[in-house]
Formats: sequence, C-alpha cells, structure tokens
Amino acid sequence: MNNLVCPISLQQINEYVSRVTAAVLVSLISLFLITQNEIFLIIAVIDFGFRVFEKVKYSPASWIVSKMFNITGLPKKMVNKAPKVFAARFGFFLSVLSLSVFFFFPFAASIIAFILAICIFADAAFNFCIGCIIYHYIIFPFYKK
Repeated sequence: MNNLVCPISLQQINEYVSRVTAAVLVSLISLFLITQNEIFLIIAVIDFGFRVFEKVKYSPASWIVSKMFNITGLPKKMVNKAPKVFAARFGFFLSVLSLSVFFFFPFAASIIAFILAICIFADAAFNFCIGCIIYHYIIFPFYKK
C-alpha cells in the first residue's frame, strides 16, 4: 500500500472529521439498504455533492461533525485534502448511479449502494482508501509521463 500514488494538493483537512463524516454516510447508506427509502440516498447524494464541489462547509454531515469537534475540543490530525476529494467524487458517482437506477432496478441500486458503503466503511474504520487504489491503477496511468 505504501507504493500507491494518490492525488495531492497543498490544502489540508482534519482526518478525524473526515472519518467520522464517513461513518455518518455509512449510516445513511445502511439505512437506505435496510429500509429501501430513497430519502437516505438523496441526503447522501446532496452531502457528496457539496464535498465534490469543495463546499465542505455546506455539507450537512461535515458541518455537524465539524461543530461537534469544535465544541468538544477533540484532537486534529491534518492530512492531504486531494485523496478525500477524489474519494468524494467516486462516492458521488456511485450514490447518483444508485439513486438513478433505484426506481427501475431496486436490487441493482442496492448492490451499488452496498459497494459504496463498503468503500466508505473501509475509510471510516480502517483508514483504507479504496479511492487511492482506483486512482493508482485506473486514473494515474493515463496521466503518467
């Protein structure tokens, strides 16, 4: 895993806030999978949408988690923002895809949402970024000089 090439930027974010936000999103996706109520998926799409367009302060999940960290004074661990943005883009793609097919193929939407939940859970629980693997093997080879 140490040889993976991940996107990089000069901006930093709090890794702990990012991981707790990921746990909130896993909860939303899990609620969708359990209830098949599309509102949970719609909320996830909206949240990913804010983070994809780098408007994190407007993301409902990130806002709540950030306020919780500020109020409680929990520690910060700053990490590179670019891998998290790439992962948010991947999450946005999968959540929009799942929502798009939900009304026609609910089982397919559940499978896509389950894959999304696994990816988010890997980041939240184990700090294992599946987005970095995707970037390294699928995106980066096209940009490598």
